Amino acid sequence: MSETFQKVAYIGLRNDDGSYLMNVPLYIKVSEVTKNGLTKQQESLIHKISEIMMKHYERQINEEIAKRRNANEDI
Repeated sequence: MSETFQKVAYIGLRNDDGSYLMNVPLYIKVSEVTKNGLTKQQESLIHKISEIMMKHYERQINEEIAKRRNANEDI
């Protein structure tokens, strides 16, 4: 039985002067594929990233609402 790997990201290596040297791909070992065609690792990663992004956007939206409320109070 062969092992299957999924590329998930790249790490950009740099020279001493800061210029790009090369990109190195990062892989995870995948097991079975779920009914939607993703591996369990891919689904988990999607859920984690979605949770982080939702918190990030919620914070941005709340900051924008507060900024607009403060702007209206200054009028």
